[in-house]
Amino acid sequence: MTKTELAIAVSLIIAGLLCLTMSGGLLFDPGSASFFGTFVQVCLWMGLPLLTVGIVYWRVGWKKKR
Repeated sequence: MTKTELAIAVSLIIAGLLCLTMSGGLLFDPGSASFFGTFVQVCLWMGLPLLTVGIVYWRVGWKKKR
């Protein structure tokens, strides 16, 4: 994957997260505190499973090398 493709993929992921956060934040209260609170929740709900899967994948790969 080239740097250009990676930059496009990252920008699309960020745009999707912002759209998801904006729709969830404006549902309750159209303020910036609600927006950032929803953004943190969305990032945590997406980041924790990815981190868990990454750690398991790393551990399985590490055990196969031994």
